[in-house]
Formats: sequence, structure tokens, C-alpha cells
Amino acid sequence: MADEAQQAELKEGFFKRLRNPPKCSMFRMIVIGVLGGIGIWGLLNTGVEYTNRTEFCLSCHTMQTPFEELKKTVHYSNRTGTSVGCADCHVASSKEPFDYARKLTQKVFASKDVIGQILGTIDTPEKFEAYRLTMAKRVWAHMKETDSKECRNCHKFDKMDTTKQKDRSAVKHEGAVQDGKTCIDCHKGIAHKPVHHLLEGGPAPAGAAAAGTAAPAQAEAPTAPKVEAAAAPVTAPSAPAAAPATATAVAAAPTQPAKATPKAEPAGAAAPAASAITALDWSKVPARQVKVFYPGQAGLEWVMNKADHSSAADIIEKKRACAKCHEGDANEVGAAIVAGKPVGVSKTVMEPNPPAGKVGFIPVTFQTTHDGNKIYFRFEWVPPKNGDKKMDPKNEVKLTMMFDGGGTVEGSEINGCWATCHVDLRTMKDAKDDKKTKYIKDADLAGGKFMDLIQFRSGKGLGPVDGWVDSERHMDGGKSQLKAEGKKEGNKWIVTFERTLAGGGKGNHAITADKVYNFGFAIHEDFTNARYHYVSLGYQFGLDKPNPGVKNYIDVQKQ
Repeated sequence: MADEAQQAELKEGFFKRLRNPPKCSMFRMIVIGVLGGIGIWGLLNTGVEYTNRTEFCLSCHTMQTPFEELKKTVHYSNRTGTSVGCADCHVASSKEPFDYARKLTQKVFASKDVIGQILGTIDTPEKFEAYRLTMAKRVWAHMKETDSKECRNCHKFDKMDTTKQKDRSAVKHEGAVQDGKTCIDCHKGIAHKPVHHLLEGGPAPAGAAAAGTAAPAQAEAPTAPKVEAAAAPVTAPSAPAAAPATATAVAAAPTQPAKATPKAEPAGAAAPAASAITALDWSKVPARQVKVFYPGQAGLEWVMNKADHSSAADIIEKKRACAKCHEGDANEVGAAIVAGKPVGVSKTVMEPNPPAGKVGFIPVTFQTTHDGNKIYFRFEWVPPKNGDKKMDPKNEVKLTMMFDGGGTVEGSEINGCWATCHVDLRTMKDAKDDKKTKYIKDADLAGGKFMDLIQFRSGKGLGPVDGWVDSERHMDGGKSQLKAEGKKEGNKWIVTFERTLAGGGKGNHAITADKVYNFGFAIHEDFTNARYHYVSLGYQFGLDKPNPGVKNYIDVQKQ
């Protein structure tokens, strides 16, 4: 009995000590636990950080291929000296509490590449290339799930100052916030060879190339005139200071044409002096600075194809005008195209045969007004240096303007006269007929589905063109009492049109105060012809109808 009582006492004392351990013992256990945890975490973190080094990633020679691609991008080398390595984009990391767990998870996922190297799945450049899309899709899917956390460690929507971004970037980022998009939705292929075009289900578009490398030039169009290799750099001609982009602010930069001097040379007047264009005080007319740029073989089909043009979805689905994104950087687009560089998502070469010495864009001062009976358009620009090629020896300059009947041509509210420019026209990429000119798909002259066309020609004795574009281009037949004058004053050209608002003939749209008209214009300078011109983006105008919310709109005020 004594033994049993003693054992019971010992057992009770044992459990009592467990329930109430001495303070010194509890402290020792806490210290040991904390130190042990720190040691384990330190070893684990050291291992993770060691294997996050780019040098460690490159120890697997397969990774040399994507690394060489990264080195050619702005993420590796830039003006600020910041640079990212493999782990910055492929292993989530920041100061948020649960990111360490994500980091460990990503390390496990990364082992797939190691296994692929060991098993020989991606152990050669050829095998890596064959498996590239599969690996890329896996990364894109993960980044989509994590809301592009790897990108947002450095880039955050709420910290962006869109006033310092290009128009294109600001519009895209604002739209992304509204649509709930994440970075990877738009920014695939920015660090490595772009293969996201293959998501469309077909082969990579012609001209696609690795990041930072030149794409192969396309075959020259059968009828494109041959010119010698470019000998002069693509530089912007001197230009007036840019006016505000919005329609309500254009009055800030009115221009006053110089008075006629002995050096002024009238050219291509529409009629004798008795029927000259009505004298106007253009200093009272608001001015708009428009960049006309070199388009190469960029037809409507390319512009509207999502696999080629990153903004095609916004154009089609959100009805965003091209000028909303590109009015600010049209000069850069033109400079890249005229130099034969690949452009767009598909990295397509739009100019397979770069004209020697041709610049990428020309700044044009555009003004328009009306008097209740007639409408007037004035264009002023400094032409770039002339070359020695004369495709159209009669005309040093031609200026063409096209406009619809107030929303009568589908898509013209977005792209202006681009609706007439297609990739199967003569000298274009898919040309099959060397006589095929501009046209409107499903044109209907009687129903107003056509573009009114007016043109100034500088050739001696050549009057203006009053025509239209429906299923083909017509260079005469209009009866809008059109007048056109052009003169060279010093180092600049000034071209002016006068036209009745009522129109009055076949192929003439009546211009009334209740409609908004979509238009665009093009300049053939330096005796050029066909597609070797400069073109504007799509714009709109209305009579005495302010519309400050539309960036590409111009209010034609009565004088």
C-alpha cells in the first residue's frame, strides 16, 4: 500500500511540474526554440538567396539562351542603371508577410527546369526553342494568378504619373485599371524572345524576331520603285512649338502666314486670279499641330489585327481613336518604319525598301474655319531636304484630304481616311494588281458610304482634284466649287483649300452643323508618289460644335 501511495505521489508531482514548470526552465525552452528557429530560418533563407542569384541560374547552361535575350532589353541596362536578374521576375519577393511562402513555392516550380535539363528535355538550344512556348505559358499563367506580383514589386499603378508617360502608355494603363487587368495581360515578351503570337493558334507572324535583334526584311512589293540604301540618318525637321493636344486648347498657338514677298511662288492655282481663294485673317483661326508620319506598308488590316498591333483590341472593342494613343509619338512610329525597323507586337518590317534620306515625320500646322457658306483648310509645314529621286516629276508637292459624310464610313471615327488604305493595294505588301487604288469595303455611293477627296497639286497649270473614294478612287467628278492654292514662302509650304459647304456633285458630301465629320490627310513631298507619302492619324471636325472630351476633334469656328 505504501508503494502504491508513493508512486501516486510521484506521478502527481510530475504532472504538477508539467502544468507549472519552474520559470527558469520555461525561459530556457523559449530561448532554445527562438535560437533554433532563427538558425533553421537563416540556413533556409541563405540557401534560397544563394540559389536566387543569376550566376547560380546560369550554372545551368540552358539558361544562357534567355539570359542573352534579357541583356538586350531595358530591364537589364538602362539610363538609371537599375537592373533585374532572373529571380526578380521569376521568384515573388517583397516585404509582405506571406511572400516568403510564395518564394519557396516558386523555388519548387523552378525545379522543373532543372529536371528538364537533367532529363534532356531542354538541354540544347534547339530543344529549348521547341519547348519555349510551353514554359512561357506556365510563367504567364502563374503571373496572372498572382496579379503580376513580380512586376508590381517595382511598378505600381497608384504610383504612376501618367502625365509623364507617352499618350499610348497613359491610355493603356488607365484602361488596364478600369478593366481590372494585370501587367502580364499586356506585357508578354518584354524580356525574352516574343512567342505570345503563337497563342493565336498560328505560326509566328512574318518579321517576328528575338528581342533586340533585327527582323528579316520582307520581300519587296512587285511595283515598289527601287531606291538606294539610306545614306542620311532619320532626323526630325525643324518644327514650330507643339500646340496643346486638346481641341479646346488649340487656340493657344495661332499662326500668321507671312505676307507675300517676291520670293513667294504660287503653284498649282485652281483658277485665274479673279477666282482666287477668299482672303482670310488666319491669325484669328485656332491652330492645331499635327504630325504626319511615314506609314510604309501599314494597311488597315495590319492596324486592326490583334496579333500585329497591341491596341487593336482597344480600337475594336472600345472604339478608341488611333490619335488617342499615337498623336504624341507618331514621329517615333514613322522614324522606325522609314528606317526599316520592326514595329508592333509582331515585330513586322513595314518598309522593306527604306527610301534614302527620308525622314520619319513632318510637323504640320493645320487650321480650318468657315463663313457659313464655305469651309477653308490651311496647311503649313517645312519640307525636309529634297533627294534626287522624282517618282512624280510634275509635282514637287501633293496634299490630299479625305472626309466622310458624318459617320457614313464604318471605323472612320477611329482611323480617319485609313479606311481606304488596304494591304492589297499597289505597292503594298499583298499587292496582286498594280492598278488597284484606294477603296472602301462595301462602299455605297448613293447611301453616302464613301470618302470625299480633295487634292492640291503643285505642278504648273494643274488644278485641284475634286473626287471621291468608294469601291475605287475617282480623281474627278465633284462639283463643290473647290479651289486650292499652294505657295512656297522661304523654307515652308502653305496650302489652302476653299470648298462650298453644300458640296453639290457626285462624290461630294454636304457639310452641315448637325454632324461630326471624320477626316485625314496626306502629303506627297519631294516628288513622291503612291504609298511613299506622309499621313495623318484620324481626326474629326464639326461646325461651331465644341467637344473638349474628344482628343482628336477640331471645332471649325465661323469667321
